[in-house]
Amino acid sequence: MEKLFLDHPWVIILILLWTLPWKGAALWRAARRGHIGWFLTLIILNTFAILDILYIFVFANWGSHKKEEQEKDARKDQQSEPQRGVQVRQAQFSSSSKSRSVIV
Repeated sequence: MEKLFLDHPWVIILILLWTLPWKGAALWRAARRGHIGWFLTLIILNTFAILDILYIFVFANWGSHKKEEQEKDARKDQQSEPQRGVQVRQAQFSSSSKSRSVIV
């Protein structure tokens, strides 16, 4: 095996050109989504990008649908109910083109 790499150094270059972009993309996605376990696993294990590709296309999206729905519900609740103690006022503009004073 050593002889292969010593006689053909381009094999190492090909392996690096294949694995580094996949590893970078997988680590970036794991870090952005807060998947600490996956981040550590991907940074420690080198599987010729097989695990990285599986994470990107299969495992990265698991659980994200629940989180998106919770965020959507939270935004809907905030928009529908004004906070207590806060008055919601809507500005009304006059139709005069000379002065656009706000009537509150």
